[in-house]
Formats: sequence, structure tokens, C-alpha cells
Amino acid sequence: MTRNLLFLLCVLVFLSSVAAAEDEAFVEERRLKLWSKQLHNPDLIRSTYLRINHLRGEDPGSWVYEWSQIANYFTNKAIAYEASEQPENARDAYLDAAKLYGVARFPAKTLPGQLEAYRQHLKSYQNAGRFFEPPLQVLQIPFDDGHITGYLHLPEEGEKPPLILWNGGIDTWKGDSYSHIQPYLTAGFAVLSFDVLGTGESSDWAARFDATDLHSAVLEYMQKSPLVDGTAIAHVGFSFSGYYAARLSMTEPRLFAVIAACAPVDKAWDNMVVGAPWEIKEALSKALHLKPDDVTGMKTTVKQFSLVSQGLLAGPNSVKVPLLVVDGDKDNLVPVSDLHLLADAGQETDLWIMGGDAHCFGQYRSIVMPKMADWLNEKLEQRKQQ
Repeated sequence: MTRNLLFLLCVLVFLSSVAAAEDEAFVEERRLKLWSKQLHNPDLIRSTYLRINHLRGEDPGSWVYEWSQIANYFTNKAIAYEASEQPENARDAYLDAAKLYGVARFPAKTLPGQLEAYRQHLKSYQNAGRFFEPPLQVLQIPFDDGHITGYLHLPEEGEKPPLILWNGGIDTWKGDSYSHIQPYLTAGFAVLSFDVLGTGESSDWAARFDATDLHSAVLEYMQKSPLVDGTAIAHVGFSFSGYYAARLSMTEPRLFAVIAACAPVDKAWDNMVVGAPWEIKEALSKALHLKPDDVTGMKTTVKQFSLVSQGLLAGPNSVKVPLLVVDGDKDNLVPVSDLHLLADAGQETDLWIMGGDAHCFGQYRSIVMPKMADWLNEKLEQRKQQ
């Protein structure tokens, strides 16, 4: 096994929570930091958050209302920019609106008003996509007597580029992908973002431990696409989808490489139910088609997700394709032991651990994401030379 160990040391100063709702905290501090970076306006995130005093309901002071109000403001700005023929400003304003509507529907479009916020979130992202270069392609991919909606982002240059299949976590979906996928587009990849089963627009299906049949369907569809190189496809999965990335690295030889970011593969699944923040439990129960208070049902179901229990993660030859494992060492959901277990399971794996950072290394993303794109390009070049 070859491995590069990236260990960055930092000291993070965590701000204390500024609000509590009923008997629950609103969100973890890391969420606010990440949203602030993505919106490039930390003061706006903080000031909106401070106006919220309850989760339930759609009245002023509620979670849905306050985030939707500021999202509406950016929607109106985008419409005005579009009317005055300022396409770049319109794109950015629509993206800001999509981000904020996405926060309003967070974590799982289960609260009153969140379904409408989610509709506006998707609409705003697709409106922004009209001004991408090249424009966003909205695909309907056949799956299980229905279809999965995918957002195909193409790089500015190059014909039939290599493709990355991108999936977010249990509460971060394809319409939240823009800032995450920019380094891959810059590196010359096309990126297809879509929602894994149980999440986003794929929530009609319950999440399953063996749901990589979805990725097989997407692979078959994209291999035939005239827009990308169907012989050069990789997968990047974050958090909940990092699990599917890990599983694909063991079961899907058509991928030239896989990145499993903050991926729960064994012991982490206990943390998803016991001791996890309320938003994780809310999103997980929604994805599994269980009730949020059905702790027994969730415990029983998530045990099936352990790749060790499935017999897939069973030694140094388990991983069949080049694999990058990456996360922070202070992750309260995915223990470092899961990262090492996965990294030790292949002959060509790399392990990057971000010192001092939490789940999905939010503080390091501006540094690490471009390096992830470089890693994929390196694996693609190695494949071409074989």
C-alpha cells in the first residue's frame, strides 16, 4: 500500500452557541462557519441566525421564515440584475439565494414551510445555472421505474472531459454543491451532482446500505453520454455519501478512482444515532424512512451499514481502485479508527488527516479541495499510462 499522510496542525477557536431553541440547539458552530464561507458574508449569516428564536412554525423568528426572507432578498436582486443584463451578478445572486433557501430547508425539509423553501432552493440553483459557462445541464436518469435528477456541470474548456460523480451528505445535497465542485471544474473535470437515496429529490426511496445500485444506473447512463468521457469516471462522496464512496471502491471497477471524505464505515454508525446533534438524527431518520424518535429502529438499520459487518472491509485487498480517505481528526461522528481501517484496505490508498478539524474538515476546505482535484488528475494520468 502506498500512502501520503497529510497532517496539518491548527488551533481552532470555537465560538459559543448564540441561541437555543426549545430543548434543542439550532446547529453546530461548524455549520455557521461553513455557511459563512460559502456565502462570503459571515455578518449576514450571524445576524440572520440571531433573529431566530424557535425552530417550529413559519412566523417571524422561526428558522424557515428568517432564512427565507433573506433568500427572497437575493432572489429579487438576481431578477433585477437579469433585467439589466448583468449575467454574472445575476448568477451570483441566484447562488446566494439558493444557499439561503438551502439553509431554510435544513436539515431535511421536515418542518413546516421547508418543502417550499426547498422548491425555491432548486429553482434558484437552476436559474443560476443558466449563467454558468457552459450552462448547467439538468439530466433525468432512469432508475427503478422512475428517474433521478442530476446536475451536470461542464468545465469551460475541453471536449468530452473526464467525469466526477459527486454526492453530498445526509443533509447537504446536489443544490448545495457549487462551492464544493469548483476545484474539479477548474482542473478540467465535468461534475455530475445528484442525491443519494433518502435525500433531496431522491427522498421517495429510503436509504439502504446496499444502494450503490443507484450509482451503477448513473454510471451506465453517463458512459453513453456524448458530453463526457464515459471511460474516465471517478466518484467523490462526503459524509453519508462517503460511505457509498467507500463501498464503491470495493465493488465498482469501472471507476478510475474514489475519494471517500469523512466516511462512516464501521464504528461511526453508532455515533450517527447515539450522541449525534439533533439535525443529524432528523436527517438520518428522514433518509431511512423512520420516525425521529424511533431510536431502536435507527440503531438496528444503521448496523447494516458497517462495511466490516457486510464482509466487504476485510483486509488489505478489499479496496479495488485508487482511494483517497480524508477527514479531520476531531470529527465527533467519524472516529480516526474508521479512517485508518479504510485506508489500510487497499494497495493504492492515500490518507489525509486534518489536524484539529471537525467533521468534513470545513476549516481546511479552501486548501484541501484543490489538492483533491489534483489527486484525481494524478490517478487519471497513471491510468492512461498503464
